[in-house]
Amino acid sequence: MKLSATWMLGAVLATASLSCAAAETTQPAAKPAAAPSAKPQPSMMREELQEVSATVTSVDQATRMLGLKGDDGSATTFEVGPEVKNFAQIKPGDKVVVSYYRGLAAELQPKGTPLSKKVDQLDLATSAQPGTKPGAGVGTAVHATVVIEKVDTKANTVSFKRPDGVSRTLPVRSQEGKDFIKKLKAGDQVEVLYSEAVAIEVRAK
Repeated sequence: MKLSATWMLGAVLATASLSCAAAETTQPAAKPAAAPSAKPQPSMMREELQEVSATVTSVDQATRMLGLKGDDGSATTFEVGPEVKNFAQIKPGDKVVVSYYRGLAAELQPKGTPLSKKVDQLDLATSAQPGTKPGAGVGTAVHATVVIEKVDTKANTVSFKRPDGVSRTLPVRSQEGKDFIKKLKAGDQVEVLYSEAVAIEVRAK
């Protein structure tokens, strides 16, 4: 399933990159005279991959509820979506591995860049083939340009407005992110590509 999850994630990022490139081609071309003196814009990229193992403790085929116990002793119950085609094969004692990927790329736009109100979003889903071990993956990628409203380098938070007009304030935990927001100020436009993918695999004991 790792290969499937990797393929899914690659498809999400590749398609999102194509979408991003297409969006860039719609922007007015830079003046030839300004190109030689153009400076690279501040940017950042952050990726995180986590994998958690658990053991199936209960299975309700009617409600598709699955009980899990983590290696650390924690227990949880959740509903398995229709992406897991072979849910009927899951039984107590099976090992389940949940892989979670999160990626963020951001780049400050040059001053005077026309503000795009377009949001590109790609959603993908994969599932196990009939007769194989249960497994599924879902992924999404969002590409948009946001406007910075406030940067708090002491609290390490950044406030911005999305193209749909919604304002959000998010904490910045990574060192890459902290270094990046130090270069931002209110009114700046930042192009953001956010990707995440979750893959679930049932492994034989």
